[in-house]
Amino acid sequence: MTPEEFNRLMEENRDDRFCEFTSKILNTPLEVIGVRMPVMRAAAKSIIKEDWEGFISQPTTSYEHCLVKALVLATAKMPPMERLERTKSFIPEIRDWSVCDTFCGAWKEKGAEDALWDYCVSLLDTGKEFPMRVGAVMMMDKFIDDAHITKMLGLLTKERASTGYYWDMGCAWALSFCYIKYPDMTEEEIFSGRLTPEVLRMTVYKVRDSFRVPDDRKKALKERYRAFRTSTA
Repeated sequence: MTPEEFNRLMEENRDDRFCEFTSKILNTPLEVIGVRMPVMRAAAKSIIKEDWEGFISQPTTSYEHCLVKALVLATAKMPPMERLERTKSFIPEIRDWSVCDTFCGAWKEKGAEDALWDYCVSLLDTGKEFPMRVGAVMMMDKFIDDAHITKMLGLLTKERASTGYYWDMGCAWALSFCYIKYPDMTEEEIFSGRLTPEVLRMTVYKVRDSFRVPDDRKKALKERYRAFRTSTA
């Protein structure tokens, strides 16, 4: 699919009201055309059958273009380590939470699990908001298991300055998913005193907002959070 064909497809599926809504919630520096996700997923599937390498090498022209590139890169058939190397080149293009989270969820990790884990660890130390979010969300999607949970909790609760709202929320989101599967371990780590107050607040909120956490645990977590805030005020 040529750039002209892609742009025409996006324009044909433009929804001005959806564009206005999406622009408000994304806070992206890229142009937003206003195309819904099913259209972009279908475009990615079509591109994968064609010259997908040529498509992802094109300069990014819009949010939709960036998201479709992310889907193509995450799912096109290629050797596992090639996907990881191409990912390293793509990371600087990720400048909003939607592309980040869609990319991480779609990424096919089979055959590159250990290398992907190591890369995620390195992203958390970049000091950059969206690369760090990619590291946290990718860990959340791929590595909440017995083999990684201890290291993952240590990394996510490591004492570090905030690099921005989208890192804070990505970290809190990942920790809330850790809590769902490993509540006791996660609770001890989030109250270790290493998290910033904002990430801790967001984590508690995300846990309490989850339908997968029993009400009694939510209540106990709320009480512990209040006591913790009082003791550290």
